[in-house]
Amino acid sequence: MRGIRWSSLAVVVGATALALVCVAFALRGRTWAWLVGLVCAATAVREVRALRRLGDPRRARPAPRPRA
Repeated sequence: MRGIRWSSLAVVVGATALALVCVAFALRGRTWAWLVGLVCAATAVREVRALRRLGDPRRARPAPRPRA
């Protein structure tokens, strides 16, 4: 549990909750909620990918090679 980035985890939980609320509003006929829900879902997916990349050293991006 020491390696968890709590701020990123909070972003994932918050964005997922907002996306679910937006889906509920969209199903009730609020067309603007689709766009807001899509942005929230994309943010949650981006943070999950970042957390996975930081948690697994094999997925980390290699350091850029210096130019000669």
